[in-house]
Amino acid sequence: MQRNCLVLTQSRENSEYNDFVGRFYHFPGKYISQFKNTPVEFVYYEPAKSGEGVYFGYGKILAQPTKDKKDADHYFVEITDYKPFVEPVPFKDDKGKIRESASPHYNAQNAVRKIPPLLLDEICLDGKIRLNFRADAHLIKVLGEQLIASEKVGILELIKNAYDAGASYCRVRIENIPSLKAVDKSEYLFPDLPGPVIVIEDDGSGMTRDVIENGWLRPASTIKTAVKESIRQERQKAAAEGKLGSYDKLVSEIKKERGGRIPLGEKGVGRFASHRLGRRLLLKTKVSELDYEYLLEVDWDKFEAGEDGAKDLETVGVSLTRQSPSRDYGKKGSGTQLVIYGSRDGFTWDAETVEELHRSIKSLNSPNPSPKNTKAGQGFNAYLECPQIGMLPSDNPTDAFPATFSFDGLVDENGIMEYSLKFQPPKTVPMSAEETEEKNYDLRKAKLDYWAKQDGDGLRKPECGPFYMHVEVWYRKDPWISSTGPEGKDFIDYLTKFGGISIFRDGINIFPAEWGAETDWLDLSKRHIKQGFRISYYNILGNLEVDQAKNIDLIDKTNREGLIENRAFKDLTQLVHAVVATVIETKFIGKRDEYNDLTEDIVRDPKALKDYAKQGAALVGQIKEKYPVDEDPYKILDPIGKKSERGEKLVNLSNSLKNLQKSIDLIQEAQDLLTEQAGYGMAVAVSVHEIAKIAANFYAGVSHMLKSEKPDLEKLKNLKEASASLQSELKRLSPLRAIKNEAQAEFEITKPIGYVVDVFRSRLEKIGIDVEVNAKESFPVYGRYGALIQIFSNLFDNSSYWLGMAARKNRKIKIRIDPKHRTVTVADSGPGIDEVIMPYLFQPGYSLRVPPSGLGLYICKHYMQSMKGDIYLTTDRERISAMTGAQFTLDFGKVASERPISEKK
Repeated sequence: MQRNCLVLTQSRENSEYNDFVGRFYHFPGKYISQFKNTPVEFVYYEPAKSGEGVYFGYGKILAQPTKDKKDADHYFVEITDYKPFVEPVPFKDDKGKIRESASPHYNAQNAVRKIPPLLLDEICLDGKIRLNFRADAHLIKVLGEQLIASEKVGILELIKNAYDAGASYCRVRIENIPSLKAVDKSEYLFPDLPGPVIVIEDDGSGMTRDVIENGWLRPASTIKTAVKESIRQERQKAAAEGKLGSYDKLVSEIKKERGGRIPLGEKGVGRFASHRLGRRLLLKTKVSELDYEYLLEVDWDKFEAGEDGAKDLETVGVSLTRQSPSRDYGKKGSGTQLVIYGSRDGFTWDAETVEELHRSIKSLNSPNPSPKNTKAGQGFNAYLECPQIGMLPSDNPTDAFPATFSFDGLVDENGIMEYSLKFQPPKTVPMSAEETEEKNYDLRKAKLDYWAKQDGDGLRKPECGPFYMHVEVWYRKDPWISSTGPEGKDFIDYLTKFGGISIFRDGINIFPAEWGAETDWLDLSKRHIKQGFRISYYNILGNLEVDQAKNIDLIDKTNREGLIENRAFKDLTQLVHAVVATVIETKFIGKRDEYNDLTEDIVRDPKALKDYAKQGAALVGQIKEKYPVDEDPYKILDPIGKKSERGEKLVNLSNSLKNLQKSIDLIQEAQDLLTEQAGYGMAVAVSVHEIAKIAANFYAGVSHMLKSEKPDLEKLKNLKEASASLQSELKRLSPLRAIKNEAQAEFEITKPIGYVVDVFRSRLEKIGIDVEVNAKESFPVYGRYGALIQIFSNLFDNSSYWLGMAARKNRKIKIRIDPKHRTVTVADSGPGIDEVIMPYLFQPGYSLRVPPSGLGLYICKHYMQSMKGDIYLTTDRERISAMTGAQFTLDFGKVASERPISEKK
């Protein structure tokens, strides 16, 4: 389109015309033809005679001129979109040349004159024209259809708006759905509107004209955001000053003003879900102070761009009027009703989608609110009606299948949890109910490297704030759930589809469990794929309760499907993962293993199997020798076959049992080898991590030295220390390479202890751990030296990890050697051993660390028992005083102290 561009001469002071800069331009009639072709773009020029001789602004003229009623020979034009220049542009350029001199239209005598579009643009750019962001009408479609993830999410978002308005209920009604069987029109509230018709109404505070105009009609309005931001700033200020009491008072005042609630919404776009749900909208709203209701009518199709392309949002008009109340507004005399109608392409309501919406609306209120915030979400009830379907299901699928495990946990702002975990087996399982309770359980211990402070001294505070969790857990097979009947199968399908943990903010669901399962927000699916025995989303139904006033940094994504992945959300994820993957999963695996051991009658110990095979072979031999095989008076040999074959088959059976003993010996050897390789692998994994850090520091140091013109003694010293650390790690691995083939030897118990202390010294000094050994005491041991290195290395690894939770000044490992009883006690000043892991301490696969290994103590037990010794938790009577952490006793009472006489030369 051809641009019509002008220069308008304008004096900013003492003008002889009735101008208003940026609003109206007053001019003589002789220039009327210049404004004939609209739109007009112009630049203001102030002559040197009456001003500064500069161009100073840009604007547009969209309407035709109107006559000046007081002066018939003069006219006015209205100016829109006026943008002043940051820096006025001189009439002449740097070379003294008149900027308009090349224009064929230039005539200094003309107050209104044409100017080439390119020259107008260049003057605007030289003046640093002040531009503004402008909203296109297409923004409404983006907000409604693209930022709201689905129709279901859209309706849930509008329900939450009712909650924010202080409503006690929100009624959702879907009627006249074309794909469903029609009912009598008298069943419909709006029978004359094209379906589907969606009605969402509440008894909230309603909206005034000001709120409609400056809130509802303003995308991303700050009405709710300002409340959230005020809370966020006040909390930060109160925390910094140590005055959280004043903050709590502010929150109470905000809640009092808003019916006891803090707004859930904060983006200012949720209401545009009404665009996604239909082509037309009737908004009826009433405040208690007025005896009439407002009616806002919106045709969303008008916001689509026309043939000309761009359309400014503010140019699309919607009508607002008033009318007598169209419904009973109840005791409050206020509320809002949205009537959305006219179907959208690409989505069809049917019975399945309506029932799915019904389930989601039912799930809005928390099923298990926090005991510290029992009022959250109460006083608000949302429900769905659909006259074409009738009664929608109201039963809870879990009622018929009580959970096997029930967990309740309160987590404070420091990540410290108080919890109760109940094991409640069904009557079909021959096991006793059990409850585990614990206080002061630090969830951060699961992943200390994530929570460590930058200076390495202790753990940082989570940014997510406190929360409450309730989780119910099921095993998905018989006899825990009877999957043979249709109800059992339906419930298992329900867990598959909806299992997981929902997040509730102030008692209202903002993150349904199935969303979390789809995105694997807790990494449970990833772990379950690798190791199928671990817990996953489809084993659990849970709710996580947060309080906005204390969890202000947990912020919704714009599309309403999840939370923004900021530090607060990542911290929350880590803490929740620790709850599920350590506390709950430990019992989940343990009780399943206990049941299997109880019912399957399987012997897993190779030594016991070998004894059984030996006894079986002896029994077969006795039968062959002393029992009348041919007569078989007790008919015990019928399964073997005919009389003529029995003797030969008994010989074969005896040989098979003897061969089974040999096979078990081979299995035992393979198991021992795998255990040793696992131990070596663990040591390598730890060392590789350390070596990688050492190598990185070494490389950085060498690079610095190469770039430096003269030697840096401090850097050389650091490189020397790095080399020593590398040597220590390699030295640590050396004795562990072939423990199985290592010959037994005589040595003092202080030798492997001293070796491990020496190897770990560099690492322990770096993290501030002090080691104390009563090395003057000792006793001799005859065994494999490498096995003892592995045992003490595993114990030091464990202590090094858990001491990361202690303040740097309190980190200590103490080793007590008792020659009289031939025991060694290894103690640390860490957090100690939690109740939940206690029954499974020396079993493989159980761990409270993330990711878990659960092999360290099992390997220690394996090596100690292989030399006829043992390892166990130190008894209360034998504990080292003043050491508050874990304490293990290595008992060498039955371990040989010297080489047997038969082996001596």
